[in-house]
Amino acid sequence: MTDNAFDIDDEQLEIRQKLKAALYYTTLKISNELAEAKEVTLSRQVVASIAETTWGQCQQFAEDLEMFAKHAKRSTINADDVKLLTRRSQKLHNFISQKHEAYLEEKQETKKAKKPRSKKSVSATVSTGLDVEEDSNMD
Repeated sequence: MTDNAFDIDDEQLEIRQKLKAALYYTTLKISNELAEAKEVTLSRQVVASIAETTWGQCQQFAEDLEMFAKHAKRSTINADDVKLLTRRSQKLHNFISQKHEAYLEEKQETKKAKKPRSKKSVSATVSTGLDVEEDSNMD
């Protein structure tokens, strides 16, 4: 291996350690807020266990998202992959779906504001009667 290969591995390791530290810190903050609200105390070991479990779940999510995209013969993960990932948690699935719909609406409004529709695009919309959201199989 070249020195460059070791640099990449060291860089990835450093990024991983920073992400894990950020996750632990965030877990600690949330745990302290909830413990204070519920008037209980949590040991550092409990917080560390929660953070490690969360880290493992995030790794599994990343692998699943990659596999969903690969199965669809894509190299890019998209919103449908995330919706598929959240299918077992109805609340999370609904939240993600609502955020995606709001994003698409905002994107469409921005597009309309940038350039007026041509007669050709209006007639195409009228003739098909479908927009992107109605054609989605995730609804």
